[in-house]
Amino acid sequence: MSTGHRRPWLALGALVVSLGLVSLACGSGEDASSSSVSSSGATSPTDGGSGSGDAAPPAPEAVQHLDIEAADYQFAFDPPAEQVVAGWTSLTLRNVGDEAHQVMFARIKDGVDMAELAAAGAGDSSGAGAIEFVDMIGGVSYIGPGQDTTALVNLTEGVVMAMCYVPDSKGVAHALMGMTAMLTVGAPSGDTAPPGDEPVVGTIEFSEDGYRVPDDLTTGWYHVQNTDSALHEMALLRLDRSIDDEEAATIVGQLAANEVPDVELTAVGGMGAVSSGFDGYLYLDLDDGAYLAVDFMPDPGEPRPHMLDGYYTTFST
Repeated sequence: MSTGHRRPWLALGALVVSLGLVSLACGSGEDASSSSVSSSGATSPTDGGSGSGDAAPPAPEAVQHLDIEAADYQFAFDPPAEQVVAGWTSLTLRNVGDEAHQVMFARIKDGVDMAELAAAGAGDSSGAGAIEFVDMIGGVSYIGPGQDTTALVNLTEGVVMAMCYVPDSKGVAHALMGMTAMLTVGAPSGDTAPPGDEPVVGTIEFSEDGYRVPDDLTTGWYHVQNTDSALHEMALLRLDRSIDDEEAATIVGQLAANEVPDVELTAVGGMGAVSSGFDGYLYLDLDDGAYLAVDFMPDPGEPRPHMLDGYYTTFST
């Protein structure tokens, strides 16, 4: 394989550790046809556009650009994390390390008691008990060494955590080795940013029935919306060959078990975890070939990745 795979239970354990750091700190002071994936992983035609017949509005104007270098095992932010303000933020993740890396952003929900959050994570190696206390607001899924990827994330004022959930070869999540960062996001610098001039070429929906992906994934910006009641992500994996439904199901099972699949995979990014009702924008420029999109995230209290329940799909470009 070209890159490692994440164990979702370790990933969320890393989330608990990261939020524990926040606790200590606080204590001290679109109109296109598309396909949706069914519970069996098969795809079926569906309307992935807005349904209005109008052209999709452009991507929002970013209030800032955040360049993030991911090394083994730390982030470097430019501008520095303490200078970030609230609003739509364009970010570029560059993997300068020797392992796969990602960056996902989480905000603590309003009114959450930090002691309660710490208790939810205590003794829970899965970390699934902490999900209900945070909103995942996007980011980018994991990419291999030497790669980069771009997204738009709507950062909210207050404490926001940036984390890499990918494990090393021994299964230890990078966040447990220090690959976390706390952003104290400042107040917006001015009025709400107007629409930008970057066209949106399609919509990717995280629906209750699975991914709704345009049939033609041309290069450009995609509006990613989570309309389901559950948290979801989309990790994009390029395959070295086309696979059928049976092979896809087998590979998904291998990924969930942190096993090396029977096909060569290359992690090429995708949309980081997005909670219900949240959205983001992802820039795609995919090489021609076969792809597998999977959701590693579980439900609160249940360390079972959604892809084992059919939240995955295959497509070609």
